[in-house]
Amino acid sequence: MKIENTNQPRGLNEPKETPENPELKKVAKQFEAVFINQMIGAMRKTVTPGGLIPESNAERVFKGMLDSEHAERMADAEQLGLSKIIYEHLLRTSQGK
Repeated sequence: MKIENTNQPRGLNEPKETPENPELKKVAKQFEAVFINQMIGAMRKTVTPGGLIPESNAERVFKGMLDSEHAERMADAEQLGLSKIIYEHLLRTSQGK
């Protein structure tokens, strides 16, 4: 037999729904993409340059653009989970304002 506490109004123990904020989600994903891009750049620096043909300026620019695209796609996939954590933090801190 279950006894309900009638002193508390209904809904106090239920989790509060936070309103969705698409702008904050977008900012959180962009921040995660910047972080991933920096991580990819740091990993790329560990590879020793070499080969028959020296790397041209155009190739460096292309690699940078490719790294940025990879970072954006990785952030969109939400596999690291950073954007969710950043979004929740931004949502908590912005609700007081």
